[in-house]
Parts: sequence; C-alpha cells; structure tokens
Amino acid sequence: MDVTFNTWAQVMMLHMYLLTVRLRCFPKEHAGIWHQNLLDHFFYAAEDRMAVWHGMSARSVRNKHLKDLWLQWRGLLLSYDEGLIKGDAVMAAAVWRNVFKAKEGADVQDVALVTAYLRRELQRLGEMGDHQLSEGKVAFSSPEGVKTVLARESRWTKQSFTAEDLKGVEEKK
Repeated sequence: MDVTFNTWAQVMMLHMYLLTVRLRCFPKEHAGIWHQNLLDHFFYAAEDRMAVWHGMSARSVRNKHLKDLWLQWRGLLLSYDEGLIKGDAVMAAAVWRNVFKAKEGADVQDVALVTAYLRRELQRLGEMGDHQLSEGKVAFSSPEGVKTVLARESRWTKQSFTAEDLKGVEEKK
C-alpha cells in the first residue's frame, strides 16, 4: 500500500475499531466516555497530520477532510460489526473496501492477513482485563504472526455442502 494520509487513517481506524469493540465491554457509564476520548485523540492527530505533514493550512479544507473521515469511521464501524456477526467472508469484504479501497488488483492474501489479524487482536483484547486496558497497557502485535494460520488449509475447503446447507436455496430460472 502506498504511504498516504488515507492509508494512515484507515490503519489507525482499524486499530481504533479493535479498541472500540473492547471498550463496549466496559460498564455503560464509562464506555461512552472512553470511546469519545479515543475518537477525539484520533481526530486531533488527523488534523495535526494534515497541517504539519501535508501542508493543509486552511482550516476549512481540514474541516472538509475531517467530516469525510467521520463518515468513513461511521461506515467502517457498521461494516466491521457486520463482519463480526456474519463471518470472515463479510469481514474480509469490509477490509477490502476500507483498507484496500476496493481495488480490483488487491492481493487476496493481504486481505486474508488483515482479516485474520483483526480476529486475533479481538481475541487478545477480549482476554485483557478492564484495568489493564484503562491503564493503556495495550500493545498490538505484528500481523506477520497470523501468516502461519493462513498457510494451513482450512478443513472447510474439503467439506461438501450437505442437504441441510442447501435447504432453501432455489435454482433461479
């Protein structure tokens, strides 16, 4: 992937999403405050990056881009949440749309790597205590670690569909 502001933002939002999912497990009266602070820090960092790294001195231009980022964030939340519920194929489609900008030439292995990374990090964060998270003792691991899982063939690739799987599927004429 090219090193651009948008790439930076998508990678940051992917990690913010991971933290947001974990913050949802906090008591209701605290979760919203933590989530808002996470968002505030991201948008402050994004605006700073626009001004310092990309020379966007006009506040109105930065505000336009920040509004676009907000819309991207809301869509990302919905699409990744849908992937959590509906499975890895839907999650991979969300990763492809958000991280890889829905490029036709995106490497499927890269999409699978990010999808597996999301699942692994969600599991790791789920095992972490609230106290550890609230103290900021969170470190994301390298995506390289999930390559060993991706190198193995899934047991589902050799399993045939059953009559139950096909029940309700009608042939379109």
